[in-house]
Amino acid sequence: MRIDLPRADVFFDAVDWAAATPYLAALSPVALAIWICVAVRRARLVRDTLADRVTVEVVPTSTFDPSEGEVGRWARQLGRVHHAADGVPARGSAARLRYSAEDGTMRCFLEGPATADAVLAMPGFAEVEVRAHQAHKDIQPVRFPQQTQGAK
Repeated sequence: MRIDLPRADVFFDAVDWAAATPYLAALSPVALAIWICVAVRRARLVRDTLADRVTVEVVPTSTFDPSEGEVGRWARQLGRVHHAADGVPARGSAARLRYSAEDGTMRCFLEGPATADAVLAMPGFAEVEVRAHQAHKDIQPVRFPQQTQGAK
């Protein structure tokens, strides 16, 4: 026989929680360990992606005057950089525009993750040239030995 008293269900809920407390206490260190492992993995992925970035220079012509549609299309193209970064969190997969002025000439650079280099190298406007600036350290130039004058 159960007595229907006001707020009696709160007492029964508290009894259920008290019975589940040992199980919750055993699961909390496991959940904490999983959370730490995921956070460390994400941090390493972001650090590795930020260390390996591609830079391209965007050089417009003297008659460059984009329409509103071209600007929107280029913005959507830059939005694809995050998706091309293959699962990297947003902090590491962001595309960045960098401007610099050298000798009175303003230069525009577009930087992003190396996995999205194909998207970064795509021209977004009709009157803009994209120049790749990524240096390949593992590619060595080919050198031919000089031939002496007497040898044929």
